[in-house]
Amino acid sequence: VLAAVKTDGGALEYADDTLKSDKDCVLAAVKTHGNVLKFAANALREDKDVVLAAVRNTGVALKFALGNLNQDPDCLKASGLWDEEEGDHYSRQEQAILSVKFSLAEQSTPYATQFALAMKKDPYLKNFKTYNPNAWCKESCDPDFTNINHPCRGTRSTCTLPNTDSEGKPCNTSCWRFAFRFHQEVSKDTNGFMIQVQEKGGLGAGQQIETLMAQEAGIKVFRTITFLDSFRDYHVPKASKAVK
Repeated sequence: VLAAVKTDGGALEYADDTLKSDKDCVLAAVKTHGNVLKFAANALREDKDVVLAAVRNTGVALKFALGNLNQDPDCLKASGLWDEEEGDHYSRQEQAILSVKFSLAEQSTPYATQFALAMKKDPYLKNFKTYNPNAWCKESCDPDFTNINHPCRGTRSTCTLPNTDSEGKPCNTSCWRFAFRFHQEVSKDTNGFMIQVQEKGGLGAGQQIETLMAQEAGIKVFRTITFLDSFRDYHVPKASKAVK
């Protein structure tokens, strides 16, 4: 089986538990088929070396990482969801923001991650610095996290957790609504836009809140809608054309 795994990582699914707990075996598997990370022993799904190898092969494999590695900066960069350097140059001055369902949990769909990665390759949309909320670990001043009736709309007057870093920007301890509203305002100030990705089944609870905040902020919104279960390569080019 080890020889098969080295040739085709998908064979890990059928390996016995001993091999699924063997780091060398799992590394060989995820280097050829990143998504088989989900079949590895939990201890290796918490191993940063293994997770990095998996996401370098397949960015969406990050959803199978454990031990909070799905929010680890190095793993996010390796997956392609984070820019390598904060100072990366973009040819357009307008900034964009994504409104997507959370896609980095094991039970979530990979659609939002696939859409975000495809945006980074799109000849037009890749020129805009884009805030992807899935790539940032955030807190919430709402005990239920996405209760639309909670008064927080991301402003200092409505949020009770508007934490910032030394530069006055949202940080990992900020309320997610405060961070999202901050980037909506940045997008608006740069004449940018928000792309809202509506998956099959409708907008998520958090996206509905983001819609209300977008209306308050007065930012231009482009909404993509799909009734398909999986991502298709033509979805992002259609959004790109609409933005143009």
